Amino acid sequence: MSVAHLITVFRPRERCVAVNSSARPSRALKSFALLSLLLGASFAEAASIVQVKDPSSALSNALEHLSAYTGMSVAAEPEGSASLRIELNARRNAKIEPQGYTIRSKSGHLTISANDAEGATNGVFTLLRTLMVEHRKDPLSRPWNLEEKPSFTHRSMLVAPYRFGASYGFARLSPDRWDFEQWKDYLDLMRLTNMTNLTVGSARMYDPQYPDSQREKFRYETWKQVMDYCHRIGMQFDWFMQPNLVPEQMFWDHPDKRYVNNNGAWYGNGLDWSKGKDLILGTQKYTMSYFKDLDNLVLMYTDGGSFFFDNLGYSANPTENFADVTNSYVAMLKSAGNKAKLINMNWGLQFWADLAIPKAVRDKYPKYRTLQIDTIPLLPKDAGWEDASVLTWVQNFGPHIRNGGSPPVAESLLQAKEHGFKPVIDLFWYMNPESAINMFPHPYIRRAIQEAHYAHDELRVDGAKGYRLAPPMRFIDDYAFFRVASDATLKQEQIVNEVAGLLTERPENVATVIKAVNTLEQFWSTRKVEDIESADRLFRSVLASEHGKNLEYVSNGVTFLTYIVRMAQPGVDVHQRAKLKQQLYETVKSMYILQGLIADVVWIPEAQRFFSARVDMMVQDYGYFQYVPPQDLFDRSIYPKASSSPLPLHWPAEAGTKPGPSPFADLTDWPYAR
Repeated sequence: MSVAHLITVFRPRERCVAVNSSARPSRALKSFALLSLLLGASFAEAASIVQVKDPSSALSNALEHLSAYTGMSVAAEPEGSASLRIELNARRNAKIEPQGYTIRSKSGHLTISANDAEGATNGVFTLLRTLMVEHRKDPLSRPWNLEEKPSFTHRSMLVAPYRFGASYGFARLSPDRWDFEQWKDYLDLMRLTNMTNLTVGSARMYDPQYPDSQREKFRYETWKQVMDYCHRIGMQFDWFMQPNLVPEQMFWDHPDKRYVNNNGAWYGNGLDWSKGKDLILGTQKYTMSYFKDLDNLVLMYTDGGSFFFDNLGYSANPTENFADVTNSYVAMLKSAGNKAKLINMNWGLQFWADLAIPKAVRDKYPKYRTLQIDTIPLLPKDAGWEDASVLTWVQNFGPHIRNGGSPPVAESLLQAKEHGFKPVIDLFWYMNPESAINMFPHPYIRRAIQEAHYAHDELRVDGAKGYRLAPPMRFIDDYAFFRVASDATLKQEQIVNEVAGLLTERPENVATVIKAVNTLEQFWSTRKVEDIESADRLFRSVLASEHGKNLEYVSNGVTFLTYIVRMAQPGVDVHQRAKLKQQLYETVKSMYILQGLIADVVWIPEAQRFFSARVDMMVQDYGYFQYVPPQDLFDRSIYPKASSSPLPLHWPAEAGTKPGPSPFADLTDWPYAR
């Protein structure tokens, strides 16, 4: 895709220009400059941006974007009757600490002031974003009186370019196949919304010692460019992985050392720590040397109820290797010349142990009942911590919890705060449960607002992190998260108004897009066919007069989703579904962003069969609670007050008090029918 969040808002479809990635005007700047010419330069000729002395690269980048969009020149002194001045406060303003800014206008002049370059950069991008939303070029055509700081100091997005979540590396749709320019487009949107960190979770490894991994070399080269660009624009670059990750060839070359666990969630790219520790650390040292300038290494020790280094029969002391893994990685980072900070991706450690590890194992090895409290002292004192909140765990896994006897749950984010970890980061995982259905638009605006309030007002954590597998059709969703990560007080109306302003270039289309976004958000609560069909019509009605890729991709995704919803309706038989599939196939054949579903397999008879199978999976996912919870908002009566101590959940009366049925009781197809 050109994810094109920042840039393709105004880029004509036919004007996609590839340029050198080193210090040069980006496609964003080129499109802003084009817009400046189209809208006239009378204001630009009479105004200038007065920058601070020796600006940081991040602030310079922000001013380049602002200059390209407005047509105003950047100078050391005013060059016209009007000016926009960037100032660093001589005396620090405590009200805007940290990362905040003040934007004020008076008598034909506009000032962005901050305590440091980071705050000034955020202020410039807030000004630019507001102008873009309002379809306005002249910053002095409106009054400004704004003083604010971000709600969270750590604002991150985990983009996972690996082969699951049903994107499978599809052309243009999946970041698994993005070139640097596509990554840059996405980073420009993140920077426009004042995000601080990009986390890449590749689950892929390149090591020249393993020839089969050569196919991953271009990805490492691309991600190195991404890391460097992050640093140039004032963002941090983080790396997310499980600690036993190895190249696939290493996995197959050492059958006696493969990681295999019945309750693990991965197979084919990990070794057993107790058997392959030296091999693991050796190949990881190459990666950590290659990305030696990364800022944070995020290690996820467990997924699916087991440590990545447990053996098949479990262990009497499951934390035995935990300290060894942690200390070994700290030492390996140092030997690789990598100064990254270690962040523990807790990933519901006790939650998974209580639900996924068989009771007989927990009875035999009682240490599995105290994994959380036993592992906390084994982490470095200066480590960070991230996890999904109890709200997310219960909303997405509620039936699993009830079926498992509904054990009490504790808010690990509060446990982390109490033990002094910093930063403590709430992972908004609900944004993208891994499944085929979640490549399509699902705004989660009210849910984002709810989670931001919980994280900021109740937990008072340091950070908010989003999660995305395939961003191209989810501009609305990502923008909503980006904005509440900066301002947890935002309401749905303002977020939708901003989204509509960025998706359109013609003011007369804004009202229609606002209605479309609100209708789409409503659909995910009502699940009414008429709601998704209405949203589809509204988005498509403005496409002919608009040119932005973001609007095109959102509309394409809603069109595809409309067919999935129709197929999922009660009473639709196999013949009706087949007819709808054929109509869908013909409808999306011309949609550029969906080429991976249509044309990655170029022999049509087989391509159609793959398309049919993938659509069947999407229909199944649409009805599965874990991937699409029945309610878009979490019912806080189930968990009314956050606590670091385990508390019982209060299920609605109709749910009863006995363990619930198997979540897959009504399914007949493997692997869910067990």
